[in-house]
Amino acid sequence: MSSFELIFSLFGLLLGLSLAEVLGGFGKAVKARARVRIGWLTPLLGLLVMLDLTSFWITAWTARETTPVNYLTLMLLLIFTGLYYLAAVLVFPEDPDRVPDFDDHYWANKKFVIGAVFALNIPNYAYEWTVGASYLANWIGLAIMASFLLLLAFAWAARTRRPSVVLLAVLVFLYPLSGTLAALGWY
Repeated sequence: MSSFELIFSLFGLLLGLSLAEVLGGFGKAVKARARVRIGWLTPLLGLLVMLDLTSFWITAWTARETTPVNYLTLMLLLIFTGLYYLAAVLVFPEDPDRVPDFDDHYWANKKFVIGAVFALNIPNYAYEWTVGASYLANWIGLAIMASFLLLLAFAWAARTRRPSVVLLAVLVFLYPLSGTLAALGWY
């Protein structure tokens, strides 16, 4: 087992469990759709968290050569992935039948979930900046990164439904946009 495989086993396990929590929440929502109002806010937040979680696997892959294997690294990864797991658990209500309107659940938990996504992207972007990620050397990549963080801040602060839906939809759209632009070699 390589050093990276040792570290990635913890990182991958907790991120995988986080994805499973969000996907399980989607499943429970679909099963309860006849009894509850799901709306747009909670599903969009779930998509945002899943896409963001997936993006961290790419960062982990790029860090495989430079990540030291020691207790400090494992503790930092535990904090990082643990925070993501907590955010993922809060996206959907545990028992949909006890929450007749998922928008109410969104408003009760969005500050923590969006705040965690924001907080976790800061060290991610900082790492990518220090290793010279190519997209950060390009104005398109910098614009997407800055837009993402700014839109997250606005989504965190939004107090009404319509701007929240629009902000979450744009944040979700930034992932395929960024991936497409990168695949086309634009950054």
